[in-house]
Formats: sequence, C-alpha cells, structure tokens
Amino acid sequence: MMLPDRPPPLPETLLDWPAPQGQKHQPARWLESAASSREFFESVVAEKREDALASIWNDAPRGPGARLTRWFCPGVPMHATGEQTLGPTGRTRHRFLVPARAALLALERGLVTCQHQPEEA
Repeated sequence: MMLPDRPPPLPETLLDWPAPQGQKHQPARWLESAASSREFFESVVAEKREDALASIWNDAPRGPGARLTRWFCPGVPMHATGEQTLGPTGRTRHRFLVPARAALLALERGLVTCQHQPEEA
C-alpha cells in the first residue's frame, strides 16, 4: 500500500485546541500491540467518520497546572478531557482525545512504537 506524501489535514475541531508546548521528536510508546492499536483506531474511523476523535488513556504525569493539549506523537496533538482513573499499576491515567485518522497514519509511519506486554498470570 502506498502512503500519501502528507497526512490528511487534522480535523477542524483541533483548531480550537491550545497549541502544545514545544515539539515532540520521539515516537509515542504504547503498551498495546500494533495490531490491536490499529484495530482500535480503524474502528473509531469506521464508526464515526474520517475526522473522528478517539478517546485514549495516558499515564504520563500531569500536574494541576498542566496544559490541556500535549503531543500524542510528532505532529499529532492530543487534548485532555479532565477525566482520570487509576490504572492497573496504581498510576493515575488521564483521558485524552486524539484524531483517530492521524493516529493511524502515525502508527503506519513508525511514529508510534508498540510494546505489547503480556498479561501476568
């Protein structure tokens, strides 16, 4: 499959998001497998539409004054919803929205590194 030279434009809803601080140069790291990550983002696009926002959880630390928008991976922002929960390791996880189509392209282009870790018995 030949990829387009440029990713599709980000959804218009992102224009209201505050700009993330700085630039991200390292790929995003996910604990899910590449196959399950791809399946998740493809299902969001299929169910909702090309410019759909996917809901994801991130356990990176967020202080009380943290910016609402941060980088998902180089060139793709994600926006905090304010919702949080405790993850299985006891770390706080924060809910973010990310453009699903852009996340799929990032995965295809190596801007997301998947590090699947099997469940403990």
